[in-house]
Amino acid sequence: MNKKLLNRLDFKNGQLEKWLNECPFPITNFRQMDFETDGQKQVEILVDIPIEQTTVNLDHYGLKLDQKTADLEMQFIKIDKERKALISESVKLRRQDANPLKQKKIEDKLLEITCEWTKIGRELTDLSKEQK
Repeated sequence: MNKKLLNRLDFKNGQLEKWLNECPFPITNFRQMDFETDGQKQVEILVDIPIEQTTVNLDHYGLKLDQKTADLEMQFIKIDKERKALISESVKLRRQDANPLKQKKIEDKLLEITCEWTKIGRELTDLSKEQK
């Protein structure tokens, strides 16, 4: 962990320093908040996690794999991976100032996939509400 970041704090904490040192992802922003809550110091930490290293958290949507939603959830997971791959490809192409037509093709495909991803997500959310 970069000591310059820790020197921005008006306090020291061994557990925080240990956590920061062990964080496997780049820390892109780190700052102490200007306010304190009851007996607490607050620090804001932004961490960049490569999208390719993430998967859908079905618990976030309140979903459980069962007979009714299993197929839809698998479709959602599959399309989510495809969407993330397209996002990564789009970002890489923009950084490389690649052919604008190639970028447009990727972004059109991304829009199509995102619409399908959103539709399946809504269906899953509706099914989840019905189960409750």
